[in-house]
Amino acid sequence: MNRNWDGTMNGERLEQEAAAFARNEPQTAFLLKRLKRHHLPTYKLSLMTAYYTRLLAKELFDNDEDVRRLYRTALLQDIGKLHIDADVLDNRYRLYEGEMLRLQEHPKHSANILEPLIESFAVDGEAVLHHHENLDGTGYPFGLTYESISQNARVLRVADTFATLTDRHSSFRLSHEEALEELYRWSDILFDGEVAELMNRLYRDRLQGGPEKGESRYAGAARNRNS
Repeated sequence: MNRNWDGTMNGERLEQEAAAFARNEPQTAFLLKRLKRHHLPTYKLSLMTAYYTRLLAKELFDNDEDVRRLYRTALLQDIGKLHIDADVLDNRYRLYEGEMLRLQEHPKHSANILEPLIESFAVDGEAVLHHHENLDGTGYPFGLTYESISQNARVLRVADTFATLTDRHSSFRLSHEEALEELYRWSDILFDGEVAELMNRLYRDRLQGGPEKGESRYAGAARNRNS
C-alpha cells in the first residue's frame, strides 16, 4: 500500500493506467500524447493529479461515470499549457509579470481546446476553468470565491496542489505529511476543508492502517486540522 503514497511512485504504472483509460478515447489519448511531447513534467504531474483526483472522486461519488468524468477532466485540465513555451513552464517560479500572467491564462486555453469534450459532457468545463481558483478570491484566472467554485473544481484544486507539493521534481518536494499540513493550514481559505480532510483520511487509511477504532469518518482529520 505504501507505494500508492510514495513520492517515487512508478510513473510507468500511472501512464499505463491513463493509457488504458484512454484506449477507446482517441481525443483524450491524442491530447495526452501532445502534452507529453510538449512538456514532460506537466504531463507527469497531470497523471499524478488525476490519480489523486480519482481516489477522492471514488469516495465522493456513487456513480462510476462521474468518477471517470472527473478523472478525465484531471488528466486534461492543463492541456492549455500547450500554448505556453516550455522554457516558461520550466521556470514558473522565476517569471516576469507578463510571463506569469500568460501562465495564469492556461485554464482558459484548456477550456478552448477541450470544447468538443466539454460539449459532449465528457469533461467538466467549469472545473477546468476554475481548478486554480481559491475560496478567498485570490486564485486565477477569475478571482472567484467559495460560492462560485463547484465541488469538482475544489476537488481538482486539492488534488493538483497535493501532487505539486509532493512532486520530487518541483521546487517544493514536501513529504506527504508536510503537504497535508499545508492543505490544513489553508483550509477554508484557499482549499475546501472537507476535501482536505478527505485527503487526510485516505492517507491514513492507505498508509497507516485506517482510522482508530470507533472514530468517525472525518474525526481524525478534523482533530488534526484543529490542533
